[in-house]
Amino acid sequence: MNRIMVVDDEAIQRRVLGKMIREFLPDCEVVEAGNGKTALDIVQSASFDVVITDIKMPIMDGFDFIEHMNKLSPATKVIILSSYRYFEYAQRAIRLGAFDYVLKPVKEESIGVLLDKVRESIEKEKRKSPGEEISREQFHISMSAYYGHLLGEWIQNGVSAAKFQELEQQYSLEPCGAVIVTRIEDNTPGELYPEGLDDIRGAMPGMLASLLRSSDRVVSFFSSYHKLAMISVITAKHPAEVITPSVLTALEEYGQRLSAIYQLSFAIGVGNVRTDLFREAVDSYKEAVEAADFRYFLGGDRVVMYTDISGRIAPLHYDFHKDEELFKEYIRTDKADLLLKHTDDLFHQFLENGLPHREQWLKSIVQLVLHIAPAVKGFFSEEAYRCALQKAESSLTACMSFKDCQEQFLEILREFMMIMQTNRGKKHAEVIEKCVNYIEEHFTEDISLEHAANLLFFSPNYLSMIFKSYLGVSFTKYLSDFRLEKAVQLLGAGDMKVYEIAGKVGFKDEKYFYRVFKAKYGLTPDEYRKRNAFP
Repeated sequence: MNRIMVVDDEAIQRRVLGKMIREFLPDCEVVEAGNGKTALDIVQSASFDVVITDIKMPIMDGFDFIEHMNKLSPATKVIILSSYRYFEYAQRAIRLGAFDYVLKPVKEESIGVLLDKVRESIEKEKRKSPGEEISREQFHISMSAYYGHLLGEWIQNGVSAAKFQELEQQYSLEPCGAVIVTRIEDNTPGELYPEGLDDIRGAMPGMLASLLRSSDRVVSFFSSYHKLAMISVITAKHPAEVITPSVLTALEEYGQRLSAIYQLSFAIGVGNVRTDLFREAVDSYKEAVEAADFRYFLGGDRVVMYTDISGRIAPLHYDFHKDEELFKEYIRTDKADLLLKHTDDLFHQFLENGLPHREQWLKSIVQLVLHIAPAVKGFFSEEAYRCALQKAESSLTACMSFKDCQEQFLEILREFMMIMQTNRGKKHAEVIEKCVNYIEEHFTEDISLEHAANLLFFSPNYLSMIFKSYLGVSFTKYLSDFRLEKAVQLLGAGDMKVYEIAGKVGFKDEKYFYRVFKAKYGLTPDEYRKRNAFP
Protein backbone atom coordinates (compact mmCIF):
# COMPACT_ATOMS: atom_id res chain seq x y z
CA MET A 1 0.00 0.00 0.00
CA ASN A 2 1.42 3.35 -1.05
CA ARG A 3 -1.08 5.97 0.10
CA ILE A 4 -3.57 6.09 3.03
CA MET A 5 -5.85 8.93 4.13
CA VAL A 6 -7.13 9.53 7.66
CA VAL A 7 -10.36 11.59 7.92
CA ASP A 8 -11.41 12.84 11.37
CA ASP A 9 -12.61 16.21 12.63
CA GLU A 10 -10.72 15.68 15.91
CA ALA A 11 -7.16 16.76 15.18
CA ILE A 12 -5.57 14.79 18.02
CA GLN A 13 -7.31 11.56 17.00
CA ARG A 14 -6.31 12.15 13.40
CA ARG A 15 -2.65 12.76 14.22
CA VAL A 16 -2.34 9.83 16.63
CA LEU A 17 -3.82 7.43 14.09
CA GLY A 18 -1.62 8.85 11.33
CA LYS A 19 1.45 8.34 13.52
CA MET A 20 0.48 4.71 14.21
CA ILE A 21 0.10 4.01 10.49
CA ARG A 22 3.44 5.64 9.63
CA GLU A 23 5.20 3.55 12.27
CA PHE A 24 3.63 0.35 10.97
CA LEU A 25 4.10 1.26 7.27
CA PRO A 26 7.17 3.55 7.09
CA ASP A 27 7.15 3.68 3.28
CA CYS A 28 3.46 4.59 3.03
CA GLU A 29 2.31 8.18 2.49
CA VAL A 30 -0.32 9.18 5.06
CA VAL A 31 -2.58 12.17 4.31
CA GLU A 32 -4.94 13.76 6.83
CA ALA A 33 -8.30 15.51 6.30
CA GLY A 34 -10.65 17.21 8.77
CA ASN A 35 -13.98 16.26 7.15
CA GLY A 36 -15.54 14.29 4.31
CA LYS A 37 -15.75 17.18 1.84
CA THR A 38 -12.05 18.03 2.21
CA ALA A 39 -11.22 14.35 1.78
CA LEU A 40 -13.23 14.14 -1.46
CA ASP A 41 -11.44 17.20 -2.82
CA ILE A 42 -8.11 15.47 -2.15
CA VAL A 43 -9.29 12.22 -3.78
CA GLN A 44 -10.10 14.21 -6.95
CA SER A 45 -6.38 14.79 -7.51
CA ALA A 46 -4.78 11.70 -5.96
CA SER A 47 -5.60 8.02 -5.62
CA PHE A 48 -5.57 6.19 -2.31
CA ASP A 49 -5.38 2.54 -1.42
CA VAL A 50 -7.15 3.01 1.90
CA VAL A 51 -9.21 5.74 3.56
CA ILE A 52 -9.90 5.55 7.32
CA THR A 53 -12.78 7.86 8.23
CA ASP A 54 -14.81 8.86 11.25
CA ILE A 55 -18.62 8.79 11.01
CA LYS A 56 -19.65 11.79 13.09
CA MET A 57 -18.15 14.81 11.31
CA PRO A 58 -19.32 18.31 10.34
CA ILE A 59 -19.90 19.52 6.74
CA MET A 60 -20.02 15.96 5.33
CA ASP A 61 -20.43 12.94 7.58
CA GLY A 62 -19.07 9.47 6.98
CA PHE A 63 -22.20 8.10 5.33
CA ASP A 64 -22.21 10.71 2.56
CA PHE A 65 -18.48 10.32 2.17
CA ILE A 66 -18.70 6.55 1.63
CA GLU A 67 -21.46 6.96 -0.97
CA HIS A 68 -19.34 9.51 -2.90
CA MET A 69 -16.25 7.30 -2.63
CA ASN A 70 -18.16 4.34 -4.08
CA LYS A 71 -18.75 6.40 -7.23
CA LEU A 72 -15.48 8.31 -7.34
CA SER A 73 -12.99 5.59 -6.38
CA PRO A 74 -14.68 2.18 -5.94
CA ALA A 75 -11.34 0.35 -5.64
CA THR A 76 -10.36 2.31 -2.52
CA LYS A 77 -10.88 0.41 0.71
CA VAL A 78 -12.85 2.53 3.19
CA ILE A 79 -12.39 1.73 6.88
CA ILE A 80 -14.57 3.51 9.40
CA LEU A 81 -13.88 4.76 12.91
CA SER A 82 -16.59 4.16 15.51
CA SER A 83 -17.15 4.58 19.21
CA TYR A 84 -19.36 2.16 21.16
CA ARG A 85 -22.32 4.47 21.41
CA TYR A 86 -22.33 5.11 17.68
CA PHE A 87 -21.78 1.53 16.64
CA GLU A 88 -25.10 1.29 14.83
CA TYR A 89 -23.73 3.97 12.49
CA ALA A 90 -20.72 1.78 11.80
CA GLN A 91 -22.95 -1.14 10.90
CA ARG A 92 -24.85 1.02 8.44
CA ALA A 93 -21.59 2.20 6.87
CA ILE A 94 -20.43 -1.38 6.39
CA ARG A 95 -23.64 -2.16 4.54
CA LEU A 96 -22.88 0.81 2.31
CA GLY A 97 -19.65 -0.88 1.29
CA ALA A 98 -17.06 -0.03 3.95
CA PHE A 99 -14.30 -2.63 4.19
CA ASP A 100 -14.06 -2.76 7.98
CA TYR A 101 -14.12 -0.63 11.15
CA VAL A 102 -11.84 0.41 14.00
CA LEU A 103 -13.20 0.97 17.48
CA LYS A 104 -12.17 4.09 19.38
CA PRO A 105 -9.89 4.49 21.20
CA VAL A 106 -7.63 3.06 18.52
CA LYS A 107 -4.93 0.62 19.66
CA GLU A 108 -1.66 -0.05 17.86
CA GLU A 109 -2.10 -3.82 17.72
CA SER A 110 -5.58 -3.57 16.18
CA ILE A 111 -4.31 -1.13 13.51
CA GLY A 112 -1.52 -3.53 12.59
CA VAL A 113 -3.88 -6.48 12.22
CA LEU A 114 -6.32 -4.36 10.22
CA LEU A 115 -3.72 -3.02 7.82
CA ASP A 116 -2.38 -6.52 7.22
CA LYS A 117 -5.92 -7.64 6.49
CA VAL A 118 -6.64 -4.89 3.99
CA ARG A 119 -3.23 -5.31 2.32
CA GLU A 120 -3.88 -9.03 1.87
CA SER A 121 -7.31 -8.24 0.38
CA ILE A 122 -5.82 -5.75 -2.09
CA GLU A 123 -3.11 -8.20 -3.16
CA LYS A 124 -5.64 -10.98 -3.69
CA GLU A 125 -7.78 -8.74 -5.87
CA LYS A 126 -4.76 -7.83 -7.99
CA ARG A 127 -4.06 -11.50 -8.63
CA LYS A 128 -7.59 -12.12 -9.89
CA SER A 129 -8.42 -11.76 -13.57
CA PRO A 130 -11.86 -10.24 -14.35
CA GLY A 131 -13.17 -13.50 -15.72
CA GLU A 132 -12.12 -15.41 -12.62
CA GLU A 133 -13.62 -13.07 -10.02
CA ILE A 134 -17.18 -14.41 -9.90
CA SER A 135 -16.24 -18.08 -10.07
CA ARG A 136 -13.56 -17.66 -7.37
CA GLU A 137 -16.04 -15.94 -5.09
CA GLN A 138 -18.51 -18.76 -5.55
CA PHE A 139 -15.77 -21.30 -4.94
CA HIS A 140 -14.74 -19.47 -1.78
CA ILE A 141 -18.31 -19.53 -0.43
CA SER A 142 -18.65 -23.25 -1.18
CA MET A 143 -15.32 -24.10 0.45
CA SER A 144 -16.12 -21.99 3.52
CA ALA A 145 -19.35 -23.92 4.00
CA TYR A 146 -17.54 -27.22 3.53
CA TYR A 147 -14.81 -26.45 6.05
CA GLY A 148 -17.32 -24.96 8.48
CA HIS A 149 -19.27 -28.22 8.41
CA LEU A 150 -16.06 -30.24 8.80
CA LEU A 151 -14.95 -28.15 11.76
CA GLY A 152 -18.31 -28.68 13.42
CA GLU A 153 -18.11 -32.44 12.93
CA TRP A 154 -14.59 -32.56 14.37
CA ILE A 155 -15.33 -30.46 17.45
CA GLN A 156 -18.69 -31.95 18.29
CA ASN A 157 -18.37 -35.58 17.22
CA GLY A 158 -14.86 -36.28 16.00
CA VAL A 159 -13.63 -37.04 12.47
CA SER A 160 -11.34 -39.50 10.74
CA ALA A 161 -7.60 -38.91 10.51
CA ALA A 162 -7.93 -38.12 6.81
CA LYS A 163 -10.53 -35.41 7.37
CA PHE A 164 -8.55 -33.95 10.24
CA GLN A 165 -5.54 -33.75 7.96
CA GLU A 166 -7.60 -31.58 5.61
CA LEU A 167 -8.37 -29.23 8.49
CA GLU A 168 -4.80 -29.30 9.68
CA GLN A 169 -3.54 -28.23 6.28
CA GLN A 170 -6.30 -25.68 5.68
CA TYR A 171 -5.88 -23.87 9.01
CA SER A 172 -2.25 -24.75 9.93
CA LEU A 173 -3.40 -26.35 13.17
CA GLU A 174 -0.85 -27.19 15.83
CA PRO A 175 -1.06 -30.38 17.95
CA CYS A 176 -1.97 -28.68 21.27
CA GLY A 177 -5.03 -26.55 21.76
CA ALA A 178 -8.29 -25.70 23.46
CA VAL A 179 -11.85 -24.92 22.43
CA ILE A 180 -13.52 -21.60 23.25
CA VAL A 181 -17.29 -21.07 23.09
CA THR A 182 -18.79 -17.59 22.77
CA ARG A 183 -22.53 -17.69 23.28
CA ILE A 184 -25.19 -14.99 22.98
CA GLU A 185 -27.14 -15.45 26.19
CA ASP A 186 -30.20 -13.36 25.36
CA ASN A 187 -33.03 -15.49 23.98
CA THR A 188 -34.14 -13.05 21.30
CA PRO A 189 -31.15 -11.10 19.95
CA GLY A 190 -33.11 -10.22 16.83
CA GLU A 191 -35.53 -8.24 18.97
CA LEU A 192 -32.96 -6.77 21.33
CA TYR A 193 -30.54 -5.84 18.57
CA PRO A 194 -32.51 -4.51 15.58
CA GLU A 195 -29.65 -4.82 13.11
CA GLY A 196 -30.08 -8.58 13.29
CA LEU A 197 -28.20 -11.69 14.26
CA ASP A 198 -26.19 -11.82 11.01
CA ASP A 199 -24.37 -8.59 11.87
CA ILE A 200 -23.40 -9.92 15.28
CA ARG A 201 -22.21 -13.25 13.91
CA GLY A 202 -20.35 -11.48 11.13
CA ALA A 203 -18.38 -9.29 13.55
CA MET A 204 -17.48 -11.88 16.21
CA PRO A 205 -14.77 -13.93 14.43
CA GLY A 206 -12.87 -10.88 13.18
CA MET A 207 -13.07 -9.12 16.51
CA LEU A 208 -11.65 -12.14 18.34
CA ALA A 209 -8.88 -12.64 15.78
CA SER A 210 -7.88 -8.98 15.89
CA LEU A 211 -7.57 -9.01 19.68
CA LEU A 212 -5.42 -12.14 19.82
CA ARG A 213 -1.71 -11.81 19.06
CA SER A 214 -0.53 -12.91 15.63
CA SER A 215 1.42 -15.84 17.13
CA ASP A 216 -1.84 -17.34 18.41
CA ARG A 217 -3.67 -19.50 15.94
CA VAL A 218 -7.46 -19.28 16.18
CA VAL A 219 -10.16 -20.66 13.89
CA SER A 220 -13.78 -19.59 14.54
CA PHE A 221 -17.04 -20.89 13.09
CA PHE A 222 -20.72 -21.19 13.97
CA SER A 223 -22.38 -24.49 14.69
CA SER A 224 -25.30 -25.44 12.49
CA TYR A 225 -27.01 -26.71 15.66
CA HIS A 226 -26.70 -23.53 17.70
CA LYS A 227 -26.91 -20.22 15.84
CA LEU A 228 -26.19 -18.21 18.98
CA ALA A 229 -22.84 -19.88 19.75
CA MET A 230 -19.49 -19.33 18.06
CA ILE A 231 -16.90 -22.08 18.46
CA SER A 232 -13.21 -21.13 18.33
CA VAL A 233 -10.20 -23.44 18.26
CA ILE A 234 -6.90 -21.99 19.45
CA THR A 235 -3.75 -24.06 18.92
CA ALA A 236 0.01 -23.94 19.61
CA LYS A 237 3.03 -26.22 19.51
CA HIS A 238 3.22 -26.53 23.31
CA PRO A 239 0.42 -26.70 25.93
CA ALA A 240 1.71 -23.70 27.89
CA GLU A 241 1.45 -21.54 24.76
CA VAL A 242 -2.26 -22.15 24.17
CA ILE A 243 -4.03 -20.16 26.92
CA THR A 244 -1.46 -17.58 27.98
CA PRO A 245 -2.08 -14.51 30.16
CA SER A 246 -2.17 -12.38 27.02
CA VAL A 247 -4.80 -14.67 25.49
CA LEU A 248 -6.93 -14.42 28.63
CA THR A 249 -6.59 -10.63 28.57
CA ALA A 250 -7.67 -10.58 24.93
CA LEU A 251 -10.66 -12.82 25.68
CA GLU A 252 -11.73 -10.56 28.55
CA GLU A 253 -11.56 -7.51 26.28
CA TYR A 254 -13.37 -9.42 23.56
CA GLY A 255 -16.28 -10.18 25.90
CA GLN A 256 -16.43 -6.60 27.16
CA ARG A 257 -16.45 -5.20 23.63
CA LEU A 258 -19.21 -7.53 22.50
CA SER A 259 -21.41 -6.54 25.45
CA ALA A 260 -20.70 -2.83 25.02
CA ILE A 261 -21.29 -2.79 21.27
CA TYR A 262 -24.42 -4.91 21.07
CA GLN A 263 -25.87 -4.30 24.53
CA LEU A 264 -26.43 -8.04 24.87
CA SER A 265 -25.22 -10.63 27.34
CA PHE A 266 -22.41 -12.93 26.16
CA ALA A 267 -20.93 -16.00 27.85
CA ILE A 268 -17.37 -17.12 27.04
CA GLY A 269 -16.25 -20.58 28.17
CA VAL A 270 -12.78 -22.07 27.73
CA GLY A 271 -12.20 -25.83 27.75
CA ASN A 272 -9.09 -27.47 29.11
CA VAL A 273 -5.91 -27.40 27.01
CA ARG A 274 -5.34 -30.72 25.24
CA THR A 275 -2.03 -32.12 24.03
CA ASP A 276 -3.69 -34.22 21.31
CA LEU A 277 -6.38 -31.91 20.00
CA PHE A 278 -7.24 -34.21 17.11
CA ARG A 279 -8.60 -36.85 19.50
CA GLU A 280 -9.52 -34.64 22.46
CA ALA A 281 -11.21 -31.64 20.84
CA VAL A 282 -14.67 -33.06 21.63
CA ASP A 283 -13.82 -33.16 25.34
CA SER A 284 -12.46 -29.61 25.33
CA TYR A 285 -15.58 -28.44 23.51
CA LYS A 286 -17.91 -30.03 26.10
CA GLU A 287 -15.89 -28.37 28.85
CA ALA A 288 -16.10 -25.00 27.11
CA VAL A 289 -19.89 -25.30 26.83
CA GLU A 290 -20.13 -26.24 30.50
CA ALA A 291 -17.84 -23.38 31.49
CA ALA A 292 -20.01 -20.93 29.52
CA ASP A 293 -23.06 -22.29 31.34
CA PHE A 294 -21.52 -21.50 34.73
CA ARG A 295 -21.06 -17.85 33.87
CA TYR A 296 -24.75 -17.74 34.88
CA PHE A 297 -23.68 -18.24 38.51
CA LEU A 298 -20.44 -16.24 38.43
CA GLY A 299 -21.89 -13.19 36.63
CA GLY A 300 -20.25 -10.30 34.80
CA ASP A 301 -18.43 -10.29 31.45
CA ARG A 302 -15.73 -12.58 32.81
CA VAL A 303 -14.26 -15.43 30.81
CA VAL A 304 -14.93 -18.76 32.57
CA MET A 305 -12.19 -21.38 32.47
CA TYR A 306 -13.32 -24.95 32.98
CA THR A 307 -10.27 -25.53 35.18
CA ASP A 308 -11.56 -22.84 37.58
CA ILE A 309 -15.05 -24.26 38.07
CA SER A 310 -14.71 -28.03 37.65
CA GLY A 311 -13.96 -28.55 41.35
CA ARG A 312 -16.97 -26.48 42.40
CA ILE A 313 -19.62 -28.32 40.37
CA ALA A 314 -22.01 -30.16 42.68
CA PRO A 315 -25.46 -31.70 42.06
CA LEU A 316 -28.27 -29.89 43.84
CA HIS A 317 -29.47 -31.86 46.87
CA TYR A 318 -31.78 -29.65 48.86
CA ASP A 319 -35.17 -30.02 50.48
CA PHE A 320 -37.19 -26.87 49.89
CA HIS A 321 -40.13 -27.84 52.10
CA LYS A 322 -39.09 -25.76 55.11
CA ASP A 323 -38.41 -22.74 52.89
CA GLU A 324 -41.79 -23.11 51.17
CA GLU A 325 -43.62 -22.88 54.48
CA LEU A 326 -41.55 -19.92 55.67
CA PHE A 327 -42.10 -17.99 52.44
CA LYS A 328 -45.85 -18.68 52.61
CA GLU A 329 -45.98 -17.44 56.19
CA TYR A 330 -44.04 -14.24 55.37
CA ILE A 331 -46.39 -13.52 52.46
CA ARG A 332 -49.51 -14.12 54.55
CA THR A 333 -48.29 -11.97 57.44
CA ASP A 334 -46.87 -9.11 55.32
CA LYS A 335 -43.31 -9.58 56.58
CA ALA A 336 -41.45 -8.05 53.64
CA ASP A 337 -38.20 -7.67 55.60
CA LEU A 338 -38.11 -11.37 56.49
CA LEU A 339 -39.02 -12.26 52.90
CA LEU A 340 -36.00 -10.32 51.66
CA LYS A 341 -33.64 -11.73 54.29
CA HIS A 342 -34.65 -15.33 53.74
CA THR A 343 -34.28 -14.93 49.97
CA ASP A 344 -30.76 -13.54 50.42
CA ASP A 345 -29.83 -16.35 52.81
CA LEU A 346 -31.27 -19.05 50.58
CA PHE A 347 -29.53 -17.93 47.38
CA HIS A 348 -26.25 -17.32 49.20
CA GLN A 349 -26.39 -20.82 50.63
CA PHE A 350 -26.61 -22.38 47.17
CA LEU A 351 -23.35 -20.82 46.00
CA GLU A 352 -21.61 -21.85 49.23
CA ASN A 353 -22.63 -25.47 48.74
CA GLY A 354 -21.24 -25.60 45.18
CA LEU A 355 -22.40 -24.75 41.68
CA PRO A 356 -25.33 -26.85 40.44
CA HIS A 357 -25.98 -27.34 36.77
CA ARG A 358 -28.03 -24.48 35.36
CA GLU A 359 -30.93 -26.63 34.17
CA GLN A 360 -31.19 -28.37 37.54
CA TRP A 361 -31.15 -25.06 39.37
CA LEU A 362 -33.84 -23.49 37.17
CA LYS A 363 -36.08 -26.51 37.55
CA SER A 364 -35.70 -26.36 41.35
CA ILE A 365 -36.34 -22.63 41.72
CA VAL A 366 -39.39 -22.80 39.45
CA GLN A 367 -40.74 -25.69 41.54
CA LEU A 368 -40.19 -23.65 44.70
CA VAL A 369 -42.32 -20.81 43.31
CA LEU A 370 -45.01 -23.24 42.16
CA HIS A 371 -45.17 -24.70 45.67
CA ILE A 372 -45.40 -21.24 47.29
CA ALA A 373 -48.06 -19.97 44.88
CA PRO A 374 -51.01 -21.91 46.41
CA ALA A 375 -50.76 -19.54 49.39
CA VAL A 376 -52.33 -16.86 47.18
CA LYS A 377 -54.35 -19.05 44.82
CA GLY A 378 -57.60 -18.00 46.44
CA PHE A 379 -56.92 -14.37 45.48
CA PHE A 380 -56.97 -15.16 41.73
CA SER A 381 -59.49 -16.45 39.28
CA GLU A 382 -58.51 -19.83 37.84
CA GLU A 383 -57.40 -18.24 34.57
CA ALA A 384 -55.48 -15.43 36.26
CA TYR A 385 -53.74 -17.92 38.57
CA ARG A 386 -52.66 -20.10 35.64
CA CYS A 387 -51.32 -17.05 33.77
CA ALA A 388 -49.46 -15.86 36.88
CA LEU A 389 -47.69 -19.21 37.21
CA GLN A 390 -46.76 -19.25 33.52
CA LYS A 391 -45.41 -15.72 33.78
CA ALA A 392 -43.38 -16.61 36.88
CA GLU A 393 -41.85 -19.68 35.22
CA SER A 394 -41.08 -17.77 32.02
CA SER A 395 -39.45 -14.84 33.84
CA LEU A 396 -37.24 -17.11 35.97
CA THR A 397 -36.01 -19.26 33.09
CA ALA A 398 -35.30 -16.14 30.98
CA CYS A 399 -32.92 -14.66 33.57
CA MET A 400 -29.37 -14.27 32.29
CA SER A 401 -27.64 -14.68 35.65
CA PHE A 402 -28.03 -16.13 39.13
CA LYS A 403 -28.25 -12.58 40.51
CA ASP A 404 -31.04 -11.70 38.07
CA CYS A 405 -32.82 -14.90 39.06
CA GLN A 406 -32.66 -13.93 42.73
CA GLU A 407 -34.09 -10.49 41.98
CA GLN A 408 -36.85 -11.98 39.83
CA PHE A 409 -37.69 -14.61 42.46
CA LEU A 410 -38.03 -11.91 45.11
CA GLU A 411 -40.12 -9.76 42.77
CA ILE A 412 -42.53 -12.67 42.18
CA LEU A 413 -43.00 -13.22 45.92
CA ARG A 414 -43.47 -9.49 46.48
CA GLU A 415 -46.18 -9.48 43.83
CA PHE A 416 -47.86 -12.37 45.65
CA MET A 417 -47.72 -10.36 48.87
CA MET A 418 -49.09 -7.22 47.22
CA ILE A 419 -52.00 -9.13 45.67
CA MET A 420 -52.84 -10.61 49.07
CA GLN A 421 -52.59 -7.19 50.76
CA THR A 422 -54.81 -5.54 48.14
CA ASN A 423 -57.53 -8.16 48.26
CA ARG A 424 -57.21 -9.42 51.81
CA GLY A 425 -60.37 -7.83 53.30
CA LYS A 426 -62.65 -8.86 50.48
CA LYS A 427 -61.01 -12.22 50.12
CA HIS A 428 -61.15 -13.05 53.81
CA ALA A 429 -64.91 -12.47 53.81
CA GLU A 430 -65.21 -14.80 50.82
CA VAL A 431 -63.04 -17.41 52.53
CA ILE A 432 -65.09 -17.32 55.72
CA GLU A 433 -68.28 -17.64 53.70
CA LYS A 434 -66.86 -20.65 51.85
CA CYS A 435 -65.67 -22.12 55.13
CA VAL A 436 -69.10 -21.72 56.77
CA ASN A 437 -70.78 -23.23 53.70
CA TYR A 438 -68.34 -26.11 53.85
CA ILE A 439 -69.24 -26.73 57.51
CA GLU A 440 -72.97 -26.57 56.82
CA GLU A 441 -72.71 -28.97 53.88
CA HIS A 442 -70.33 -31.48 55.49
CA PHE A 443 -70.98 -31.26 59.23
CA THR A 444 -72.12 -34.89 59.30
CA GLU A 445 -68.69 -36.00 58.02
CA ASP A 446 -65.36 -36.28 59.80
CA ILE A 447 -64.11 -32.79 58.88
CA SER A 448 -61.38 -30.65 60.45
CA LEU A 449 -59.71 -27.25 60.28
CA GLU A 450 -56.76 -28.83 58.43
CA HIS A 451 -59.04 -30.32 55.79
CA ALA A 452 -60.87 -27.03 55.25
CA ALA A 453 -57.57 -25.10 55.09
CA ASN A 454 -56.23 -27.40 52.38
CA LEU A 455 -59.37 -27.00 50.31
CA LEU A 456 -59.16 -23.19 50.58
CA PHE A 457 -55.36 -23.00 50.08
CA PHE A 458 -54.63 -21.52 53.50
CA SER A 459 -52.47 -22.73 56.34
CA PRO A 460 -54.52 -24.10 59.28
CA ASN A 461 -53.11 -21.44 61.63
CA TYR A 462 -53.93 -18.61 59.24
CA LEU A 463 -57.46 -19.88 58.54
CA SER A 464 -58.04 -20.28 62.27
CA MET A 465 -56.88 -16.70 62.86
CA ILE A 466 -59.14 -15.06 60.26
CA PHE A 467 -62.09 -17.33 61.17
CA LYS A 468 -61.98 -16.22 64.80
CA SER A 469 -61.38 -12.61 63.77
CA TYR A 470 -64.52 -12.55 61.60
CA LEU A 471 -66.92 -14.73 63.63
CA GLY A 472 -65.58 -14.36 67.18
CA VAL A 473 -65.29 -18.12 67.72
CA SER A 474 -62.83 -20.75 66.63
CA PHE A 475 -63.46 -23.11 63.73
CA THR A 476 -63.84 -26.05 66.11
CA LYS A 477 -66.32 -24.18 68.35
CA TYR A 478 -68.38 -23.05 65.35
CA LEU A 479 -68.50 -26.61 64.00
CA SER A 480 -69.47 -28.04 67.37
CA ASP A 481 -72.21 -25.44 67.95
CA PHE A 482 -73.63 -25.99 64.44
CA ARG A 483 -73.78 -29.75 65.04
CA LEU A 484 -75.51 -29.22 68.38
CA GLU A 485 -78.11 -26.94 66.74
CA LYS A 486 -78.84 -29.70 64.25
CA ALA A 487 -79.04 -32.18 67.13
CA VAL A 488 -81.66 -30.02 68.88
CA GLN A 489 -83.72 -29.98 65.68
CA LEU A 490 -83.55 -33.76 65.47
CA LEU A 491 -84.50 -34.12 69.13
CA GLY A 492 -87.78 -32.36 68.38
CA ALA A 493 -88.36 -34.03 65.03
CA GLY A 494 -89.24 -37.53 66.23
CA ASP A 495 -88.33 -40.43 68.47
CA MET A 496 -84.80 -40.97 67.11
CA LYS A 497 -82.48 -42.36 69.76
CA VAL A 498 -79.90 -39.96 71.21
CA TYR A 499 -76.94 -42.06 70.08
CA GLU A 500 -78.45 -42.08 66.55
CA ILE A 501 -78.75 -38.30 66.63
CA ALA A 502 -75.11 -38.00 67.77
CA GLY A 503 -73.91 -39.99 64.78
CA LYS A 504 -76.30 -38.19 62.45
CA VAL A 505 -74.82 -34.75 63.27
CA GLY A 506 -71.18 -35.82 63.08
CA PHE A 507 -70.33 -36.89 66.66
CA LYS A 508 -68.62 -40.26 66.54
CA ASP A 509 -68.44 -40.61 70.31
CA GLU A 510 -71.80 -40.70 72.11
CA LYS A 511 -70.26 -39.86 75.51
CA TYR A 512 -68.49 -36.83 74.03
CA PHE A 513 -71.79 -35.73 72.47
CA TYR A 514 -73.51 -35.90 75.86
CA ARG A 515 -70.69 -33.90 77.45
CA VAL A 516 -70.61 -31.00 74.93
CA PHE A 517 -74.42 -30.91 74.73
CA LYS A 518 -74.73 -30.49 78.50
CA ALA A 519 -71.91 -27.92 78.53
CA LYS A 520 -73.83 -25.78 76.03
CA TYR A 521 -77.43 -26.22 77.19
CA GLY A 522 -77.02 -27.18 80.85
CA LEU A 523 -79.02 -30.37 80.30
CA THR A 524 -78.41 -33.78 78.80
CA PRO A 525 -80.10 -34.49 75.46
CA ASP A 526 -82.76 -36.61 77.20
CA GLU A 527 -83.42 -33.91 79.81
CA TYR A 528 -83.57 -31.27 77.08
CA ARG A 529 -86.15 -33.32 75.16
CA LYS A 530 -88.36 -33.81 78.25
CA ARG A 531 -88.13 -30.17 79.42
CA ASN A 532 -89.13 -28.90 76.01
CA ALA A 533 -91.97 -31.41 75.84
CA PHE A 534 -90.53 -33.16 72.80
CA PRO A 535 -92.32 -36.47 72.36
